[in-house]
Amino acid sequence: MSYLNPYSRLQTIHSAQEILELAQNRSYKLSMKSSLRLPRLERTRIREIARVQEFAKQVKSRLRDAVEGFPTLEKLHPFYYELTDLIVGVDKLKQALGAVYNSTRPIENIADRHIAQLKTATDIREMKRARRAAKGRISSIVRATAGNLDLMIEARRVLVRLPGVNTTIPTIVCAGFPNVGKSTLVRAVSTAEPEIAYYPFTTKEVIVGHLTVGNQTIQIVDTPGILDRPMSQRNEIEKKAIAAVKYLANVILFMLDASETCGWTFEEQMNLYSEVKRSFPLTPTVIVLNKVDITPSDHLAVARAKLPGAFEIVASSGTGVAELMQEALSEVDLEESTPTSSPD
Repeated sequence: MSYLNPYSRLQTIHSAQEILELAQNRSYKLSMKSSLRLPRLERTRIREIARVQEFAKQVKSRLRDAVEGFPTLEKLHPFYYELTDLIVGVDKLKQALGAVYNSTRPIENIADRHIAQLKTATDIREMKRARRAAKGRISSIVRATAGNLDLMIEARRVLVRLPGVNTTIPTIVCAGFPNVGKSTLVRAVSTAEPEIAYYPFTTKEVIVGHLTVGNQTIQIVDTPGILDRPMSQRNEIEKKAIAAVKYLANVILFMLDASETCGWTFEEQMNLYSEVKRSFPLTPTVIVLNKVDITPSDHLAVARAKLPGAFEIVASSGTGVAELMQEALSEVDLEESTPTSSPD
């Protein structure tokens, strides 16, 4: 469901040099067959006017298309707005979009001014000088905004890869250390094959699944690289990327592996759980003990003592999953799906 990403339809954005080359090629490929019977001076006049018009049109349309392809930033859902701000900076992107769009305004005036000269020119050399001058001035405008185009190109490269998450339906977010069984759970409860998508500032990918309860679709998200290690090990940008999740999570499933086959001690997992609770104090959190079928009885007894009421499941076989999801869904207000969390 990548189409849910508001940037998914962004078309290729050309660099300043590419725009000028494309415009130049198009302006020189114009057919002037209808003017073949005219005197050479008039044929040249018609050709040079057409070249200036086409060059200006191509440049202007490519610059405006690059800008208008972006969604209105103020209308983005907060999740995508926050990620945009992290990736490129909303203010920087707005400035670049505005500068590129504004650069198109004088292009038509330049073209009109030189076309007027072409209409009154009395010799071929004067016409060619006017055409070269028009293209030169328009090219200068494009080159002056090259840096803004480069910023837009780089922003698009990352933004089109953002996960396509539905920001209008309730969302369950899975948290916990790697290998505790989060992605297995997402696949177990999803009614279709989950989508795997890129998430910025991590080396892993987000897994987005969906399930249907009555007439309501619920989204369940595994966020590898997001809520899976202590905050002390993260830089400021990573912390902000985590904060963006607050705009999605209606309920958090925090999964622990008491068998410790995930590679993390139970104490380390409990410390991470405490951090997640502190970071999302207003978001309902359901505690899950996974892999209980392979957990030694003494380990399981310790986990039960520390986490009374935790749901015990075996995600790989589905044991206990139905009861877990019933509890998770009871924490989701299907009438009002706006997350209430506000991370520290």
